[in-house]
Amino acid sequence: MVTANVTGALRGRWQALRDLPVRVRAIDWRALVRSHWLEAGAFVAVFSVAVVVRAAKLGSIPRIISGDEADNLQTVYHIIGGTGPGIFGFDWKPAPIFSLYPLAWTIELFGDSVSDFRMFPVILSLLTIVLFYFLARESMGAPAALAGMALLATNLWFLHFSRTAWENVDAALFAVGAAWATTRALKTGGLWWWVIAGIFVALGLYGYFTARFIFIAVGLAAALAVLLRQAPWRSTATGLAIAGLVSAALFAPMANEIVENWDFFNRRTQNVSVFNTNPEEPYEGDTNGWVIAAKNVERNYRGFILNDGSETQRGLWVRYNPHNRAPLDLIATHLFWAGMVVAAIRWRQTYVWWPFFVPLFGAEVFSRGSPDLARGILIAPFYFLFVGIFFDEVFHRFRAPVARIAVGAAIAVVVGYVAVVNVYDYFDWQTETPTQISRMPGVDRCEFDMWQDLARDAAALGPGGLDGAEFEARRLDLNCSPVLREMLQPP
Repeated sequence: MVTANVTGALRGRWQALRDLPVRVRAIDWRALVRSHWLEAGAFVAVFSVAVVVRAAKLGSIPRIISGDEADNLQTVYHIIGGTGPGIFGFDWKPAPIFSLYPLAWTIELFGDSVSDFRMFPVILSLLTIVLFYFLARESMGAPAALAGMALLATNLWFLHFSRTAWENVDAALFAVGAAWATTRALKTGGLWWWVIAGIFVALGLYGYFTARFIFIAVGLAAALAVLLRQAPWRSTATGLAIAGLVSAALFAPMANEIVENWDFFNRRTQNVSVFNTNPEEPYEGDTNGWVIAAKNVERNYRGFILNDGSETQRGLWVRYNPHNRAPLDLIATHLFWAGMVVAAIRWRQTYVWWPFFVPLFGAEVFSRGSPDLARGILIAPFYFLFVGIFFDEVFHRFRAPVARIAVGAAIAVVVGYVAVVNVYDYFDWQTETPTQISRMPGVDRCEFDMWQDLARDAAALGPGGLDGAEFEARRLDLNCSPVLREMLQPP
């Protein structure tokens, strides 16, 4: 029955797709612009701020090209040179190399400099911000959605990952895209939205580790819609089947490679798994995997929900956020908590958001070095959905025009203050020598041209990497890095 429904639905949607050009031409675009010009103008203003804070000094801040950035670049040079794995192969981690192909396209489009290749995370994060706004507008008015968008765009943690050429931000992009498509599918019953949700699920499977669990969030959101009587079960089941078929078809070539190279593919996952803790090297005093996982639940609750900055001392967080700083600043943390209360009350508008905490906790709880902000970046946009819904509730509490203007002005002041402080703190943090040292092993920007020549030459010769010993010898001869000199100073 479900198969027949899916086939019939796809035929109908194919005809609708063929009629799409006619329907687009029928839209009164001038009337649409006239009715939304203020919102569009505000969106452009906030988006412009997001672009500026990402592009400013991109080639020099962060100063150090981190080891992960350099490894990604070496993989990309092999892709460009035709000496690396194909699009369904594995990168250096190993993970699906597909997620690094956009980095290769970015270099071919923009160029070879540090700022050029860092346009890769800039673009990913800007796309995330745009999709965030679309998702937010499904549940709240424009002023609240714009306020949440501004806070996301300037959040220190998210900004940092937006300016470093890691692929982690794709997890946030694919999660927000999947949440938006699922929301639209459940609201409208449109089966093409389920196709889009399936595409984002497949992209998540190709993407950063945490994004592999997006399919669980989509399935849970659909189940909640049925249980809470927000969508009919038959159309939801059909849509979910379509999303599953689309994601399975798109991921099938990579899945085949993973099955054939199972142990190799899972090497990094096994290295951080709580179940592979060395009895001679206890993790936080424990060696039993289930005990560590149980304690990780509390650690991640404190780190990601309570935003307890003391949890940032664990793992590699020093590379991802300033010392003792949680994912959210103090003001945003309280706004997030208030937003969770409002979101629970307005559950009909927010029930799709909650399941996206599952990929976060699924990745973090069973890993050592947790909570880890690199794995957790998927949840960053969802924080500000809760902040936005709180702002929206505040707006709804006031009906008089003068009162609404006053509330809007107050929210704008708070958002502006938080945004400025976060951006200032980010650039100040990145100029500190301990921060630059924490990104080692890596390549100083003054060494990059030399390192790049070695990496490109190595890629041209075959699948191997550059000669590390030769690089170290040349960097000592070059002697241009104050960070390296500081590291080599005797204690």
